[in-house]
Amino acid sequence: MKKIVCLVLCMLLVTSAAFTQGQQEAAGEKTFTLKLGHASTTESTRHKALLVMEEYVEKESDGRLQIEIYPAGTLGNESDMIEAMKLGTQEMFVGGVFASQTPKLEIFLMPFFFPTQADLMKVSRSDFGAEIMATAEEYGIKMLAVGDGGSRQITNNVRPIRTPADMKGLKIRTPPIESIIKSMEALGANPVSIPYGDTYMALKTGVADGQENPLANIGDMKFYEVQKYMTMIDYQFHPEPIDVNLDVWNSLPSDLQEVLQAGAWIYTDEQNRLRRELNEYYYDMIVDGGVIVYSPTDAEIQQFIDACQPVYSYFVNKGVFTQAELDEMRRIVNET
Repeated sequence: MKKIVCLVLCMLLVTSAAFTQGQQEAAGEKTFTLKLGHASTTESTRHKALLVMEEYVEKESDGRLQIEIYPAGTLGNESDMIEAMKLGTQEMFVGGVFASQTPKLEIFLMPFFFPTQADLMKVSRSDFGAEIMATAEEYGIKMLAVGDGGSRQITNNVRPIRTPADMKGLKIRTPPIESIIKSMEALGANPVSIPYGDTYMALKTGVADGQENPLANIGDMKFYEVQKYMTMIDYQFHPEPIDVNLDVWNSLPSDLQEVLQAGAWIYTDEQNRLRRELNEYYYDMIVDGGVIVYSPTDAEIQQFIDACQPVYSYFVNKGVFTQAELDEMRRIVNET
């Protein structure tokens, strides 16, 4: 008897859901489901902030807009996910490999440019930031928002890094991001391109001597378990773009576009907050894991800054962005 009752209740629920969806579609309120992929774990600040966005979007759209989040590279590595988003087989993406989204994002990645998260956000929320994001449309992407992907530190298994001279010859794992590769080369290291999900094993087996990432990533991915030294250098503040396929964006009714756009900035604010609040937590995790931490002096930091100046010239000469655009971004950062 209980089985029959349960079966009837399940049938009623399915019928009710189908009826509700039918009512919405009959009223011209089509429902949309967007698959969103990212490479971080479910314990990452990225994933936790995405859950906040998901709740907001589904509530504010009365269920007409559903976000399905696929973490930890479930849908492939970052490069694969970006290509899938461009093709429309995956609707949304959050993560790096910035040039594949729009080469203009490289301007955010110039070494030692942003002193703080707040400085990056000044640019992101400015008219200049909106112009940078709009260039992604040339590549079939609607870039909804750009937040803080974390300031990056350097770890390794060979020796403490105090000056650029200590970087010479180290095999440093890098993502396929040209500004990182050029920065590591400028500092004398040998970049080794390894997918994010394979980095732990590469460090453990010696395929790479070290890597560079924000504290949250180093803690979340447990890189500290297979590294001896870390230098607190904040050499890059990475952007954190959140994207949707442009055709999918254009297919959404205007009210759902507004909800998704607002949700993207809610994600950005939440991710920024979590990164700020959890930095100390992850720092302690790394130290408790046995990693020896070094904080360079101002004079030592200046040596790193000087060594990285050719990176700026490389991208300007390549035509990725102009000196005038760099100057405009610096003006925004220096505004009080």
